[in-house]
Amino acid sequence: MDEIELNALTFLKNKEYTKAANLYLKLALSHPENEKYLITAANCHDSLGDKKTALNLYKKALNINPTSITALLNISTLYYETQNYNKSLHFASKVLEINPNNFSAILNIGNIYYITKEYEKANTYYETLYELNPKSYNAVVNIANTSYNLNQYVKAIEYTKLAIDMRPSSVEPYIIAGNSYAEILQKEEAVQLLKKAASISPNSEWVINSLSLLFIKMKNYKQAINYAWRVFHLKNYQVSADDHINFGYLLYEALDEKEEELVANYLQLWQSHYPDNPIVNHIHSALSGTQNISTTDLGYIKNIFNNFATSFDSILSELGYSVPNSIASTLKIHLKPKLFKKHHILDLGCGTGLCAEALQPYFPNEEFYGVDISENMLQEAGKKNIYKELYQDDIVNFLENNTQTYQAIIAGDVLTYFGDLKPFIKHLIKATTINGYFCFSISKNIYNKQEYYLTPSGRFTHSLSYIMRLLKHCGFTALHTEELILRKEGPKDVPGYILLAKKDVEVVFE
Repeated sequence: MDEIELNALTFLKNKEYTKAANLYLKLALSHPENEKYLITAANCHDSLGDKKTALNLYKKALNINPTSITALLNISTLYYETQNYNKSLHFASKVLEINPNNFSAILNIGNIYYITKEYEKANTYYETLYELNPKSYNAVVNIANTSYNLNQYVKAIEYTKLAIDMRPSSVEPYIIAGNSYAEILQKEEAVQLLKKAASISPNSEWVINSLSLLFIKMKNYKQAINYAWRVFHLKNYQVSADDHINFGYLLYEALDEKEEELVANYLQLWQSHYPDNPIVNHIHSALSGTQNISTTDLGYIKNIFNNFATSFDSILSELGYSVPNSIASTLKIHLKPKLFKKHHILDLGCGTGLCAEALQPYFPNEEFYGVDISENMLQEAGKKNIYKELYQDDIVNFLENNTQTYQAIIAGDVLTYFGDLKPFIKHLIKATTINGYFCFSISKNIYNKQEYYLTPSGRFTHSLSYIMRLLKHCGFTALHTEELILRKEGPKDVPGYILLAKKDVEVVFE
């Protein structure tokens, strides 16, 4: 070993990666036929976090030796770490062409399919690993985890037992086993295993979240909320909007189970830590009944619907969501297609396009426009190929800046996120043509005689008389009012109205 290589190795052992990389690159220049120096230099840059340079060096090594399994695997891993899963799969597959039993490549491919939620494919590769080496902890724990995601809970438990025998101090199999026992309603076993996981890793958010979810299933809200709040503490109270929303849902469930004092105590604690957070303030107002919120925070709405976008249609189907078909059957009677002119129909808060989808069979030649605050919802709506244009915006801002007019505007289950509707309808007026229609739903205020009321679910209900006064004041005539059940909210019916109004006169607001 010459002096340069010896010095490079010393720097590498001492984790002086920049110095080591420079020397290995020098060695690569003097040994252009040997890819190992480029690979080691790339490893150094990877350790420094410079993945771009590392990737370029691995590729240069591959140019020297296209069958270098080390270079191929490292490229696959880098692409996996940067979430370029297609390229990661490509290079891992190249390794298997050279060596079909390469353990690392099979593991990489299994992980790619797991992270992309193709659990059946992932499981196939993990089981191949197990066949190659039944004593592999990675193979066993990954089969357990994938089986859990495939709802194969008994199989998941079987493999977690093997994993625990192999590594009794590893936290992951206890979590998987605990969650699996919870799914098959063996809750005492689930508690025991998850508490064991917590004893091994007391600062693991995954463990604490799992315990919280388990106690929710057991309807032990005191423990569930206690563990959920511990996650806030673990994060040093630097939590995301999603964390706040999920905590709010938990408090809502507890309140629904008559845990008023428990919820009140945590609402006070929550707001004391986050006095200026709009999501916290909104949920606090809803659950405490203080009624000091007149509209829903836009960030709150956006986060909720971004999270539910891919499953939104199926969830609403399970909840008996009647609004789209009711709007369609109402509007079709009044909006008559014209022979030589297409109507413009604006879908406010279009979500995944359910209302437009219900309307399209009656108006196949009209032009639909959709606006929604959630980019994920718009992505789902775009897949249905109904809309001429889709806009990401909150509906009030969109209407305020809009220059186009529409022959029909629809809003299905959207106004429930507004208490005071005056700002909304003020801007709606100029977007609606004379003799144009506004067809929409509202949730019925069954709580009191107020114009609007913020319910514990965080949504607003309205009185019909309030809506009628607003419409009349703004130059609309109500043509149709239908009372119906809009959807379910848990086991409860949500009563409301479908209304159709026609714009008769132009009203100007100063």
